[in-house]
Parts: sequence; structure tokens; C-alpha cells
Amino acid sequence: MSLKEKIIEKLKNVYDPELKEDVVSLKLVYDLEADEENGVVNIKFKPTVENCPVGLQLSIAIKKAILAVEGVKKANVKVENFIWAKEAEEFLKALDN
Repeated sequence: MSLKEKIIEKLKNVYDPELKEDVVSLKLVYDLEADEENGVVNIKFKPTVENCPVGLQLSIAIKKAILAVEGVKKANVKVENFIWAKEAEEFLKALDN
């Protein structure tokens, strides 16, 4: 199984608590790029609505899920179409430390 496939499988365990569906099925994550050699992952996340009350929580859960995949050393999660995208990305960067 490729690194990208492992990541997708792991993200199927991250659920939107309001819709009770995973972020992959809901198509909330996209543009997944996984550098197998360096363990660097880039992905985009878009909450269901611009003012999603669990958008920050989901973005953190997505990053943590990706980082839990064997072979991943760094996960870059780009948050889009979310009114608190800038704040979310600051929280996500803090997880790198």
C-alpha cells in the first residue's frame, strides 16, 4: 500500500461530528500529495460551510491522523473556504513543534 493510500485509509477515521460521516466520504480533503521518499504530505481541507463550528477541530484531527501514519514526517494542511482559516493554520503549525 502506498503512503497516499495509507493516509486516505487513516482519514476515513476522522468524522465530522455533526454529519457523522468521515472527511474522505464528505470530500472535505483533497489535493493530497505524499512524498514517499521524504515523508512530506500536503493536503487541502475545506469545511462543509464557511463558518463550520467544528472546522478547527477537524483540521487538527486531520493533521494528527496524517502524522500518525507510518512514514509521515511532516504534514502540511492548507485550510480553505473557512472564516477562521488563518487561525486554524496557526494552530496546525503549532503541532509541528
